[in-house]
Amino acid sequence: MSDVYRKCQNCGTVNLNRDYCKQCSEIINTTLKRKLEREKVAAAKEKHIRAKKPNPITLFFQNAIQHSNIFIRLTAKFFYSIWVIVIAIGSFLALLFGYIAA
Repeated sequence: MSDVYRKCQNCGTVNLNRDYCKQCSEIINTTLKRKLEREKVAAAKEKHIRAKKPNPITLFFQNAIQHSNIFIRLTAKFFYSIWVIVIAIGSFLALLFGYIAA
């Protein structure tokens, strides 16, 4: 293994085969520093995705479909089916118009 000398950007100490400065404990390995920054960004994105609230219509249908009353459950499933069909038709029309315009 070859010897790797790294100079600390914080205090100027030259370190041999180290990822952190022996004088000030600052990270000096750029590969490790980038990896830690990528992990930090990924964790922040994951936290943002978990904190995102669902659409109110979706939340309403989820709660109604799991309701204890069978009449409410069946009514919610019926309207949810209609909602899915309307969304599917709208998506198809958007695809068709986009294809025609191109």
